[in-house]
Amino acid sequence: MRSSIFLTLIPALMLVSSGSAADQSRLQVSEQSFSFEIFDPAEPVEHVFYFHNSGADTIQVERIALTPPLRVGKILSRIPPNEDGQLIVGLGTPRELGEYEGAIEVSFKNKDLSPVRLEFTGKITPVIEVRPVPAFFIATTRGRTNSASLEIVNKDAEPMQITEVPHSSSRYELRLATVEQGRRYRLELVMRADAKLGRQTEDITLLTSSKKQPRLVIQANTLVRERVYTFPESLDLGLIKRSELKSNPGLTNLINQTLMVYQEGGKNFEVNALTDLDALDLGAQRSNLGDRYEIQVQVAVKRLAPGPINGFIRIKTNDPDFPALSVPVKGSVE
Repeated sequence: MRSSIFLTLIPALMLVSSGSAADQSRLQVSEQSFSFEIFDPAEPVEHVFYFHNSGADTIQVERIALTPPLRVGKILSRIPPNEDGQLIVGLGTPRELGEYEGAIEVSFKNKDLSPVRLEFTGKITPVIEVRPVPAFFIATTRGRTNSASLEIVNKDAEPMQITEVPHSSSRYELRLATVEQGRRYRLELVMRADAKLGRQTEDITLLTSSKKQPRLVIQANTLVRERVYTFPESLDLGLIKRSELKSNPGLTNLINQTLMVYQEGGKNFEVNALTDLDALDLGAQRSNLGDRYEIQVQVAVKRLAPGPINGFIRIKTNDPDFPALSVPVKGSVE
């Protein structure tokens, strides 16, 4: 896709260094700023800043600082006398929609040269909006299916058609429906019953007739679990400071966590939870639905010892296919 980038060059090379009158003119740069506008959030954005050394000594770059997510495509390190140099800067990821204001600062080893500051600004305005967000988040259990849908809205004056919905995943099928011709579409993701266990994230790239945004990228986050599973799959207690807990015991409420254990389709689910970590106390309670347990994971303040926390919560169940589960627990105490 051709990038819709607007570039304004200053007719004369801009003076960027300070010092004596003889030094001021020896480092020149083609422009002080670069501005872009794109309609496809995934479209590459890159620009070249040109430098010229008209002095008698080599100019050496010491450091290049950039505003995220800017990145250097080609490093400018040395510019010999009477020669040119290039600094290639691109816009990386993650990107946020709307206005972007970035900057590049180039510092030099030459003591007589002040740092050069360059502006890299622009706007990301997609003409095709995916609601509520351009991503699927869908989970199911092994052997079962599930589905979710997104709305695709064309905000451009020109009508837009979705010409192709290519994907190669064996985990799901995609179904596209027209809600309003040229304006609104519905994309449904249907999980396959034979999808493999585990998490997976992949991009779905739709091809459109829009000249401004000929491709639309939607992220597919899928999870296939066993019939009996825990949420979350692991626990991270973070950094626990004993001194703070002793002075303010109420802080333990911010550290304590809840672990859920589910049995898909269960009615008389039974669970017994144990742990090999002396720093934890566990309490389990079954839901009135009979298909899940809530395990309260509490920090035993009096038994905390400095050092790492690495262990497991072992869960025994009355399900014949899943009699035992293990949940990793990590953290540290100081």
